[in-house]
Amino acid sequence: MTSPIQLARTYARSYEASSRKDKGTILDTVTEATGWTRDHARHQLRSQFNQIRAGVSLDAVVDRRRLKPKKFSPRAQLALELVWKSFGRPCGKYLEAGMSDCLDSLERHGHLCEGRHGYSSSVRRELLNISAATIDRYLRGAKAGDHDDSWLTGTGAGMRASFPRQRMRSLLEPEPGYFLVELLTIKTPTGEDCVTVTFTDVEIGWVQTKTFAPGTQVVDMLAQMVRGVPFVVTGVLLPPAVPDSAITTWAEANLIEIHCTSDLRQGPRVPDRTFSGLDLPLGTPHATDAAIIRVNGLWSALADRLNYFMPVKNPVGWRLTPSGVRRREYDKPRTPVSRLIASGILCPEQTRELHEKSRGLDIAGLTARIAELKSTLH
Repeated sequence: MTSPIQLARTYARSYEASSRKDKGTILDTVTEATGWTRDHARHQLRSQFNQIRAGVSLDAVVDRRRLKPKKFSPRAQLALELVWKSFGRPCGKYLEAGMSDCLDSLERHGHLCEGRHGYSSSVRRELLNISAATIDRYLRGAKAGDHDDSWLTGTGAGMRASFPRQRMRSLLEPEPGYFLVELLTIKTPTGEDCVTVTFTDVEIGWVQTKTFAPGTQVVDMLAQMVRGVPFVVTGVLLPPAVPDSAITTWAEANLIEIHCTSDLRQGPRVPDRTFSGLDLPLGTPHATDAAIIRVNGLWSALADRLNYFMPVKNPVGWRLTPSGVRRREYDKPRTPVSRLIASGILCPEQTRELHEKSRGLDIAGLTARIAELKSTLH
């Protein structure tokens, strides 16, 4: 089979000797056969002609990129794939930002040990120095052969991406505690409504999700969600149709501010991208309670992985590129738990508890638990 370079050499002499019109025809032929762009094909044809004129044989032409030594060792590349799978298969930019926390957890729980499977302190240094683009390049083959069902790898990520923080700064204190609330209603086999509630802290990205049994009042759902947050909730942003007198009374009694998305946005409300494609297999009526328990276990594991390991970044302003285009600027990616501790709103006992839980979490164990629970919900 003729390689692209061989094909370019075949047409090189005739290309140089042809008229402008005939050169265009040759370029069409080469680009169609090789998939190259016209600029690259033109460059290769001229390069091959110069090599022919210099007496360089085709066998002597070497692709320098393939002979260039790789910056990272094969052992580091193997360890990178293990870390990527343990982390829940994120993209390179998030894996790069969370690499240190992930390696600490894997080492602490015995998944990566010195001297086992080629892992060492030098491999760790390589992984900590690897860039996001290099991560994606090295994992290209692993991603192509990976058929893991990727629905709901994180919860709350859709709201993080879609919520316009800059439009509600007048309501926000520069500290955690203000939560965006999303409700997803699913019909059970008995025709009742089973509601899933997600709280997402707008400032630090802390996420908490829970599915409630049919018949649970919205005010009771909100009360349970607030009790489950490990810090003080100062306000909630609800969908327009949710607030009622019972919720207002409860919020006033707990010193919690209530706002609606319709108060802050023009047009459609915040997209429900977090739960897109989600279909809870609640089965028969008697299996509903068991399914809710399983899915709440999934929410808990996903939230732990997201809150303690997955970095997030917040918009901090705008900048102008050299060409005069406005680009959004972001702060340094950090995990929600690190942002929470750095905020200074926690007492020493709460900080100690969060540090202990963080050290006790096994990222590989969490990911295995998530995969197990997801398999039971299909």
